[in-house]
Amino acid sequence: MRKVFPCAALALLAGCSVVPPAAWTFDPARPAPKAALPVQELAVLTDRVAQLQLERNGIRTRIAGESNVWERQRLYAQLHSVGMELSPLERRLAGVAAGR
Repeated sequence: MRKVFPCAALALLAGCSVVPPAAWTFDPARPAPKAALPVQELAVLTDRVAQLQLERNGIRTRIAGESNVWERQRLYAQLHSVGMELSPLERRLAGVAAGR
């Protein structure tokens, strides 16, 4: 019986530690404002995302046709760098699109 109370307290504290701080102050009557961008910035962001997607698709096509392993590794490095630049832009664009 002595072990039950400390284990229950530990489980309660562990459960509370995974709740994000914003969840403690969330008020459904006042939702967070949605992200919005001016039309010009949105157009620039959309163009950059489209350009990076085309570049990513081109690299994937070159990888598929490459027979040299070392050249494919170099292309995979390029693909990774494009993806690292593209991912945050896609997330931002998705957040703006969800806000409209």
